Amino acid sequence: MTTRHTRTTSPTATFPPRPRRRARSVVAGGPVAVLLLTALATGCSSLSGPATSESAFREHLRHTEQAGEDAVRKLGIDPDAVIDDRRMANASCKDDFGADPEGVTRDRPTVTWAPDFASHAAYAAAVDTLREEWSGQDLTVRDIPAPKQGEPGAGLPGVRTTTDRGIELSLRPDWYTGEPTLTADGGCVRHQGYLTDWE
Repeated sequence: MTTRHTRTTSPTATFPPRPRRRARSVVAGGPVAVLLLTALATGCSSLSGPATSESAFREHLRHTEQAGEDAVRKLGIDPDAVIDDRRMANASCKDDFGADPEGVTRDRPTVTWAPDFASHAAYAAAVDTLREEWSGQDLTVRDIPAPKQGEPGAGLPGVRTTTDRGIELSLRPDWYTGEPTLTADGGCVRHQGYLTDWE
């Protein structure tokens, strides 16, 4: 016969109060959150490395545009005839935490060209040409999947690479119009000075 031991509790029994750890966690969490935000802001300030000089940034603008022009010329097209846009402002390249010191700003130099291809076959040939040219320069070349049916530029795959200077080059359909667009993206750069226009 098995004897079961049951635990009985007196109605008047009292248990020691649990330590109030939650309150301490909340209080301790305040300084920790501040430290995390500070670290994040500091990290953002060094995201693109130390701020470059204004003259070096202007040189980067020149290299960005030149890299794109060279790609357009590889297609047998005059870059000046199909230049579409030059811009520096970009929503993803901002100092949202105010981490940059006075006199330092962030810009993303980007130039686009809009070559006109007679057919899908001509566009596909241009993609193959750039893939071959960039591979011949020992650059890593990546394919860009074609937009799906019903999206702008459906059926037109693209190609992209990044130069030794960190400039991303791509030929792909425009996100909004679907028209073939060759882009030279200089990346987000922290630099001295405040340039208001592409020079």
